Amino acid sequence: MTTGILLILSKSVVGILTKFYLIIHANFSYMKFAHFIKNHNEDITNEWVKFARGNIEGINRLDLEEVRDHIKQMLDRIVESMETSETDDQQEEKSKGNKIMRAGESKAANQHGEQRADLGFNIMELSSEFRALRASVLRLWEEHNKSQKTKADFQEMIRFNEAIDESWMISLKRFDNKVEESKNWFMGILGHDLRNPLAAISGVQSILKMSKNLSEKERSLIGRSDSSVKRMKELIDNLLELTKLRLGSGMTINKSTIDLSKQTEKIVQELQLSYPEAELIIESPGPVQGEWDVLRLDQLMTNLITNALRYGKPGGPVTINISAKGKKAIFKVHNEGSPIKESIKHMVATGKFTKTNGDPTQKDSYGLGLYIVKEIVDGHKGKIEVESSEEAGTTFIIILPRH
Repeated sequence: MTTGILLILSKSVVGILTKFYLIIHANFSYMKFAHFIKNHNEDITNEWVKFARGNIEGINRLDLEEVRDHIKQMLDRIVESMETSETDDQQEEKSKGNKIMRAGESKAANQHGEQRADLGFNIMELSSEFRALRASVLRLWEEHNKSQKTKADFQEMIRFNEAIDESWMISLKRFDNKVEESKNWFMGILGHDLRNPLAAISGVQSILKMSKNLSEKERSLIGRSDSSVKRMKELIDNLLELTKLRLGSGMTINKSTIDLSKQTEKIVQELQLSYPEAELIIESPGPVQGEWDVLRLDQLMTNLITNALRYGKPGGPVTINISAKGKKAIFKVHNEGSPIKESIKHMVATGKFTKTNGDPTQKDSYGLGLYIVKEIVDGHKGKIEVESSEEAGTTFIIILPRH
């Protein structure tokens, strides 16, 4: 009896609540936010173009097709993202930027970022485009809600903002990579083109040095300028090497059997001609053979020894020590003078090359040469260490597997 009464009451309550719900929503029609974006793609695009032309300076440099390019595709991608079901874990990973993208998901945003970089946009202009797109969608959605008396779903708003932020970050990352690639290409072209006028200067100096009518002062001036030309050549070579590494072509290592001691003597003799007043001391037990890339090894030794000459105690000796221990060869370069900066030590330890520890655009190029040295050592699966103090001077230690 009691159960029957409860059942009748339950049905009555359900009926009352249903009628109440229908009364409340009688004057409302409902459209999902994602469906609105899909059905009004063209209107949103037009609104975005209008908004962008009035608020983003870079947009006014483009024709209409360039302005509209990729916007419709990105809106389609935003709708797809909003309509794709997600678990709580997937949504959390996406909010952290760890979402695994499927093939084609990021195409439109990537193309947009790359195009904007090619067209000379800056990062603020690109970001403003996505701010304008968000504002255009939300303004039209608000107008639609008012005119149709629809109600927005809070969860859909969250999904929309996540989707547009995702497209923004993808586009921004590609934009940044493209700009960085352009900078590296410029550096590479600049370094390559500087070689020709430098070679011409070097040729003229060689001819002048052959003259028998030069005074001692004139010969001294030519000798100094010759050292400057060689220094410029070193910087250009390092700049080109850095550019190759940053462009992703990597550092090739072609090994052959060589004698480290003999190769060191060759490099020291060449450097002695460039630095006739320098005191270069070689300490070697005899032949130390191993399998290394001879050109890279020459580059490594040249960079370390010239750094020691340039940044060590003026007139102080530079000692080059070669030794072998089991399956490893050890190459050391020592100079007297002030210790190196802590930032340089950090770069050697971590391999992270930043403006704080050497930038080719700054006066101090110590870090640039060491960056190349670090890459050569890593390419040989070796190890680089540095010891530096006011009392003991500075020693760079290179440990290389012999085979």
